[in-house]
Amino acid sequence: EADVRFISSSEHNYLDPQKISWLHDSRIAEHLFEPLVVYDFDAMEHRPGVAESWEVSDDGRVWTFHLRREVKWSNGDPVTAQDFLYAWRRALLPDSAADYTRMLFTIEGAQAFFHWRQEQLAQFQQVRQAADGQSSDAAQDAAEAVWQLTQEEFARSVGVTTPDDHTLVVRLERPVPYFLDLAAFITFTPVHRASVEQATHVDPNTGMVRTDPTYWSDPNRLVCNGPYRLADRRFKEYVLLKANEHYWNRQTVRNGSILERIISDPQNALLTYQSGGADLWLDVPTASSLAADLLAQNRADVHTQAVAGTYFYNFNCLPTLPDGRANPLADVRIRRALSLAIDREALVKHVTGLNQPIAETFIPPGVIAQYDPPAQESVGFDPQQARELLAEAGYANGRDLTGLSILYNTGQGHERVAQAIQAMWEEHLGVSVPLEGLEVNAFKDRLKSHNFTISRASWFGDYPDPTTWLDKMATGDGNNDCGWSNAQYDALLAQARQEMDQDRRMALLRQAEAILLREQPMALLYQYVNVYLWDADRVQGLRMNPWARWRLEGVVVQGASNK
Repeated sequence: EADVRFISSSEHNYLDPQKISWLHDSRIAEHLFEPLVVYDFDAMEHRPGVAESWEVSDDGRVWTFHLRREVKWSNGDPVTAQDFLYAWRRALLPDSAADYTRMLFTIEGAQAFFHWRQEQLAQFQQVRQAADGQSSDAAQDAAEAVWQLTQEEFARSVGVTTPDDHTLVVRLERPVPYFLDLAAFITFTPVHRASVEQATHVDPNTGMVRTDPTYWSDPNRLVCNGPYRLADRRFKEYVLLKANEHYWNRQTVRNGSILERIISDPQNALLTYQSGGADLWLDVPTASSLAADLLAQNRADVHTQAVAGTYFYNFNCLPTLPDGRANPLADVRIRRALSLAIDREALVKHVTGLNQPIAETFIPPGVIAQYDPPAQESVGFDPQQARELLAEAGYANGRDLTGLSILYNTGQGHERVAQAIQAMWEEHLGVSVPLEGLEVNAFKDRLKSHNFTISRASWFGDYPDPTTWLDKMATGDGNNDCGWSNAQYDALLAQARQEMDQDRRMALLRQAEAILLREQPMALLYQYVNVYLWDADRVQGLRMNPWARWRLEGVVVQGASNK
């Protein structure tokens, strides 16, 4: 059935590279699509991808990428610079509500274009409502006209140009020391313009550009430029990838196919692995007791790795709750009180059983050169101070602090952590907080609409710079599920973006993280230690790294039964 078979615990939210933000989505998409440059997380260096070379201007603001002429899409079409421009424009459209749009704001004119498009859409929708009863043809023509204007505005104002099919020129708002890291990220990968356009329409009611979501899961339509192509997909069951015969670097692809089995129940996943139905399990849940039980067995096929990721709880920081009531979590004293009442040592010792490093900071220490997180601002375990803060905020002994709940996605053992924290808040604060478990897609929808009070969360670094964590909490960022906003924090990030001296830049980012820790929009719990299952005698060419990024094209499974 496949040369390499691995288990994933969650169905995919998206395979559209411009919309992806979850790690398990990226894992597949990074095998389907290749960006200009590829970041090798094992060697911690960049290597050429679609671009065979590049240069940057003396002032650090203009990057010129030279594309390989031999690079092709999975249907045999050449990959062109225009495909990149088209994909980046997609990522910049507010129409798609992409989580990582802000990454492109480093490009000259990109942020202004994003807001210009927002205003155009708002104006179109106002006119559309006023012209109720307008014929459908007239509405479609009007929407198409706005879209044509948008394309012209992008070409006029955004610093991405294509002098020819094999040259992409990017003008930045300012020098960005980590721009190659961004160019290697999934959001910046190209898409096959012709086929995506066929699956895209302009909505006559909203003026928004919409791509048919089934395009990304249809093997007969999806066109890729990475080492693999999509061969088959069955919702909540599997994804099958086959080697892309047109991939320019196919001599590095050591297997012909990859099967991802989607199994949400950990016990079923373990049974599948142990019965020979999979060669790898790359996300053994560490919030449950399963990982600790496997470690206790001293099995040779159990592997652990400290990774650049943090497990935490989001606090909804918006002024009002979804039902319109005033939100007590908008008060920093209540957020700090809830955080201070969590015994993290007990959590990692008795609940997860893995003794993960306690998260004193959002950015794990030691993962980024030159950056030392401000651990002195961390929130420890202090129930007395927590009770004092609650009383100061008007909720002595937890009285009247109601309407809170813990939202988590099911199937990964997160309920055990939630139950433990629920008990701690009841014991130390007298606050009763019900639990809400949802399957992952429903959970994700609630997060994005800020329809929660407290939610389980995690964050893994996308590239080796502090901004991959700190930008997440900027006002209005697509990944800022807390809805937290702090003008001083935003100002420090803005200053850091302008600072070219690396020491001063890191100092500004430390100040920003210190504000984050004092304000507690998140209760940080622990830094990840990931647990994986594979037999190293059978599975060869697999390398762990602290960023939990896997490249499977170099993997060979000896004597695979391929059930």
